[in-house]
Amino acid sequence: MEENEISYTAEQIDALIGRGELERLGMGSRRACYRLPGKVLCVKCYRSEEEIEEGQTPGGTPFKPLSPTVIHEIRRCRFDEKRNTCCQEYRYWKELRQRIPEDLMATFPSTMRQLLLPSRGWCTVEECILNLDGSPAMKFHEAWHRSGTALRARLYSALKALVNNMIRNAVRMYDMPNILALKDPDGTIHLRIADFEPTSRTLIALDNLSPAIVRMKLRRRFARYCKLHDIHETR
Repeated sequence: MEENEISYTAEQIDALIGRGELERLGMGSRRACYRLPGKVLCVKCYRSEEEIEEGQTPGGTPFKPLSPTVIHEIRRCRFDEKRNTCCQEYRYWKELRQRIPEDLMATFPSTMRQLLLPSRGWCTVEECILNLDGSPAMKFHEAWHRSGTALRARLYSALKALVNNMIRNAVRMYDMPNILALKDPDGTIHLRIADFEPTSRTLIALDNLSPAIVRMKLRRRFARYCKLHDIHETR
Protein backbone atom coordinates (compact mmCIF):
# COMPACT_ATOMS: atom_id res chain seq x y z
CA MET A 1 0.00 0.00 0.00
CA GLU A 2 1.39 3.40 -0.99
CA GLU A 3 2.38 5.79 1.77
CA ASN A 4 -0.16 8.41 0.75
CA GLU A 5 -3.01 6.12 -0.29
CA ILE A 6 -6.21 7.27 1.40
CA SER A 7 -7.64 4.18 3.07
CA TYR A 8 -9.26 5.70 6.17
CA THR A 9 -13.04 5.84 6.41
CA ALA A 10 -14.93 8.83 7.77
CA GLU A 11 -15.91 6.84 10.86
CA GLN A 12 -12.30 5.83 11.56
CA ILE A 13 -11.06 9.41 11.32
CA ASP A 14 -13.92 10.70 13.43
CA ALA A 15 -13.09 8.17 16.14
CA LEU A 16 -9.38 9.04 16.09
CA ILE A 17 -10.12 12.75 16.48
CA GLY A 18 -12.71 12.08 19.16
CA ARG A 19 -10.24 10.04 21.21
CA GLY A 20 -7.57 12.72 20.87
CA GLU A 21 -5.17 10.35 19.10
CA LEU A 22 -4.20 12.66 16.22
CA GLU A 23 -1.44 15.25 16.31
CA ARG A 24 -2.82 18.69 15.54
CA LEU A 25 -0.49 20.28 13.00
CA GLY A 26 -2.07 23.69 12.93
CA MET A 27 -5.21 25.72 13.33
CA GLY A 28 -6.50 28.72 11.44
CA SER A 29 -9.38 30.94 12.41
CA ARG A 30 -11.89 28.45 10.99
CA ARG A 31 -10.22 25.09 10.41
CA ALA A 32 -7.87 22.69 12.16
CA CYS A 33 -5.43 20.24 10.56
CA TYR A 34 -4.49 16.84 12.02
CA ARG A 35 -1.86 14.33 10.91
CA LEU A 36 -3.04 10.79 10.25
CA PRO A 37 -0.80 8.05 11.68
CA GLY A 38 1.35 5.87 9.46
CA LYS A 39 0.89 7.90 6.30
CA VAL A 40 1.92 11.21 4.75
CA LEU A 41 -1.66 12.40 5.08
CA CYS A 42 -3.57 14.96 7.09
CA VAL A 43 -7.23 15.73 7.67
CA LYS A 44 -8.59 19.29 7.60
CA CYS A 45 -11.95 20.13 9.16
CA TYR A 46 -13.77 22.97 10.83
CA ARG A 47 -12.97 23.70 14.46
CA SER A 48 -14.88 21.78 17.09
CA GLU A 49 -16.79 23.62 19.81
CA GLU A 50 -13.83 23.01 22.15
CA GLU A 51 -11.43 24.49 19.58
CA ILE A 52 -13.65 27.53 19.14
CA GLU A 53 -13.13 28.18 22.84
CA GLU A 54 -9.33 28.15 22.35
CA GLY A 55 -9.58 31.52 20.64
CA GLN A 56 -7.98 33.06 17.59
CA THR A 57 -4.42 32.01 18.44
CA PRO A 58 -4.39 29.02 20.82
CA GLY A 59 -2.05 29.69 23.70
CA GLY A 60 -1.43 33.26 22.58
CA THR A 61 -1.12 36.13 25.01
CA PRO A 62 -3.28 38.10 25.39
CA PHE A 63 -6.20 35.75 24.69
CA LYS A 64 -8.12 36.71 21.55
CA PRO A 65 -11.55 35.13 21.14
CA LEU A 66 -12.92 34.32 17.71
CA SER A 67 -15.32 36.92 16.40
CA PRO A 68 -19.06 36.10 16.51
CA THR A 69 -19.10 36.23 12.69
CA VAL A 70 -16.42 33.53 12.39
CA ILE A 71 -18.08 31.35 15.03
CA HIS A 72 -21.40 31.62 13.18
CA GLU A 73 -19.72 30.71 9.90
CA ILE A 74 -18.04 27.63 11.42
CA ARG A 75 -21.33 26.34 12.82
CA ARG A 76 -23.26 27.14 9.66
CA CYS A 77 -20.79 25.63 7.20
CA ARG A 78 -19.62 22.41 8.91
CA PHE A 79 -22.33 20.27 7.30
CA ASP A 80 -23.16 22.53 4.33
CA GLU A 81 -21.46 20.93 1.34
CA LYS A 82 -21.90 24.04 -0.83
CA ARG A 83 -20.47 26.57 1.64
CA ASN A 84 -17.93 24.35 3.41
CA THR A 85 -14.39 25.52 2.55
CA CYS A 86 -13.04 21.95 2.51
CA CYS A 87 -15.59 21.00 -0.15
CA GLN A 88 -14.84 24.15 -2.14
CA GLU A 89 -11.13 23.37 -2.11
CA TYR A 90 -11.75 19.78 -3.19
CA ARG A 91 -13.96 20.82 -6.11
CA TYR A 92 -11.46 23.45 -7.22
CA TRP A 93 -8.53 21.02 -6.83
CA LYS A 94 -10.28 18.64 -9.24
CA GLU A 95 -10.86 21.50 -11.68
CA LEU A 96 -7.23 22.59 -11.54
CA ARG A 97 -6.05 19.06 -12.34
CA GLN A 98 -7.86 19.34 -15.66
CA ARG A 99 -6.56 22.72 -16.79
CA ILE A 100 -3.24 23.88 -15.31
CA PRO A 101 0.31 22.72 -16.20
CA GLU A 102 1.82 19.80 -14.28
CA ASP A 103 4.56 21.93 -12.71
CA LEU A 104 1.99 24.28 -11.19
CA MET A 105 -0.31 21.44 -10.12
CA ALA A 106 2.64 19.86 -8.31
CA THR A 107 2.58 22.83 -5.94
CA PHE A 108 -0.80 21.72 -4.58
CA PRO A 109 -1.49 18.54 -2.57
CA SER A 110 -0.92 15.47 -4.75
CA THR A 111 -3.79 13.60 -3.09
CA MET A 112 -7.15 14.83 -1.87
CA ARG A 113 -10.45 13.25 -0.90
CA GLN A 114 -13.64 14.70 0.54
CA LEU A 115 -15.27 12.99 3.52
CA LEU A 116 -18.23 13.66 5.83
CA LEU A 117 -17.28 13.08 9.46
CA PRO A 118 -20.26 12.33 11.73
CA SER A 119 -19.19 14.83 14.40
CA ARG A 120 -17.06 17.37 12.49
CA GLY A 121 -18.88 17.76 9.19
CA TRP A 122 -17.26 17.88 5.76
CA CYS A 123 -13.47 17.57 5.68
CA THR A 124 -10.66 16.75 3.29
CA VAL A 125 -8.02 14.06 3.65
CA GLU A 126 -4.97 15.10 1.67
CA GLU A 127 -1.21 14.95 1.30
CA CYS A 128 0.56 16.29 4.36
CA ILE A 129 3.22 18.64 3.03
CA LEU A 130 6.44 17.87 4.90
CA ASN A 131 10.19 18.15 4.47
CA LEU A 132 12.06 15.01 3.41
CA ASP A 133 12.97 14.30 7.04
CA GLY A 134 9.29 14.34 8.00
CA SER A 135 9.40 17.72 9.75
CA PRO A 136 6.67 20.31 9.05
CA ALA A 137 7.29 22.67 6.16
CA MET A 138 7.99 26.31 7.01
CA LYS A 139 5.89 29.25 5.84
CA PHE A 140 7.69 31.15 3.08
CA HIS A 141 8.08 34.41 5.01
CA GLU A 142 9.51 32.54 8.01
CA ALA A 143 12.05 30.79 5.77
CA TRP A 144 12.90 34.16 4.19
CA HIS A 145 13.73 35.81 7.49
CA ARG A 146 15.85 32.85 8.64
CA SER A 147 17.93 32.74 5.45
CA GLY A 148 21.11 34.43 4.33
CA THR A 149 21.48 36.57 1.24
CA ALA A 150 22.28 33.73 -1.21
CA LEU A 151 19.32 31.61 -0.18
CA ARG A 152 17.02 34.63 -0.15
CA ALA A 153 17.83 35.24 -3.79
CA ARG A 154 16.73 31.70 -4.67
CA LEU A 155 13.66 31.92 -2.46
CA TYR A 156 12.50 35.16 -4.07
CA SER A 157 13.09 33.77 -7.56
CA ALA A 158 11.01 30.68 -6.72
CA LEU A 159 8.22 32.77 -5.19
CA LYS A 160 8.03 35.16 -8.12
CA ALA A 161 7.99 32.27 -10.60
CA LEU A 162 5.18 30.55 -8.69
CA VAL A 163 3.04 33.69 -8.44
CA ASN A 164 3.60 34.50 -12.13
CA ASN A 165 2.56 30.94 -13.01
CA MET A 166 -0.62 31.33 -10.96
CA ILE A 167 -1.31 34.68 -12.63
CA ARG A 168 -0.90 33.18 -16.12
CA ASN A 169 -3.30 30.38 -15.26
CA ALA A 170 -5.73 32.55 -13.23
CA VAL A 171 -5.55 30.35 -10.13
CA ARG A 172 -7.76 31.53 -7.29
CA MET A 173 -5.25 31.33 -4.43
CA TYR A 174 -4.92 34.66 -2.63
CA ASP A 175 -3.64 33.72 0.83
CA MET A 176 0.11 34.13 0.30
CA PRO A 177 1.03 33.19 3.92
CA ASN A 178 -0.11 29.66 3.04
CA ILE A 179 2.83 29.23 0.65
CA LEU A 180 5.33 26.85 2.23
CA ALA A 181 9.05 26.53 1.56
CA LEU A 182 10.79 23.14 1.53
CA LYS A 183 14.53 22.72 1.15
CA ASP A 184 16.17 19.48 0.04
CA PRO A 185 19.56 18.41 1.44
CA ASP A 186 21.14 19.42 -1.89
CA GLY A 187 19.77 22.95 -1.49
CA THR A 188 16.90 22.65 -3.98
CA ILE A 189 13.95 24.87 -3.04
CA HIS A 190 10.37 23.67 -3.45
CA LEU A 191 7.35 25.86 -2.83
CA ARG A 192 4.06 24.18 -1.94
CA ILE A 193 0.58 25.41 -1.12
CA ALA A 194 -1.22 24.01 1.91
CA ASP A 195 -4.56 25.89 1.87
CA PHE A 196 -6.01 27.88 -0.97
CA GLU A 197 -9.65 28.70 -0.10
CA PRO A 198 -10.70 29.43 -3.70
CA THR A 199 -14.09 31.03 -3.04
CA SER A 200 -14.36 34.43 -1.40
CA ARG A 201 -16.97 35.10 1.29
CA THR A 202 -18.54 38.00 -0.60
CA LEU A 203 -22.17 37.74 -1.67
CA ILE A 204 -21.18 37.66 -5.36
CA ALA A 205 -17.71 36.20 -6.01
CA LEU A 206 -16.94 37.97 -9.30
CA ASP A 207 -13.47 36.45 -9.56
CA ASN A 208 -15.15 33.04 -10.05
CA LEU A 209 -16.37 34.42 -13.38
CA SER A 210 -13.53 36.70 -14.48
CA PRO A 211 -9.91 35.56 -14.95
CA ALA A 212 -8.92 39.23 -15.25
CA ILE A 213 -10.12 39.88 -11.69
CA VAL A 214 -8.23 36.80 -10.47
CA ARG A 215 -5.00 38.08 -12.01
CA MET A 216 -5.52 41.55 -10.54
CA LYS A 217 -6.16 40.14 -7.06
CA LEU A 218 -3.10 37.88 -7.26
CA ARG A 219 -0.82 40.78 -8.20
CA ARG A 220 -2.26 42.94 -5.40
CA ARG A 221 -2.00 40.22 -2.73
CA PHE A 222 1.57 39.38 -3.80
CA ALA A 223 2.64 43.03 -3.53
CA ARG A 224 0.92 43.37 -0.13
CA TYR A 225 2.53 40.16 1.17
CA CYS A 226 6.02 41.22 0.09
CA LYS A 227 5.61 44.68 1.63
CA LEU A 228 4.29 43.29 4.92
CA HIS A 229 7.17 40.83 5.35
CA ASP A 230 9.90 42.92 3.68
CA ILE A 231 10.38 40.33 0.95
CA HIS A 232 12.27 41.68 -2.05
CA GLU A 233 14.64 40.78 -4.83
CA THR A 234 18.15 40.15 -3.51
CA ARG A 235 21.31 40.35 -5.61
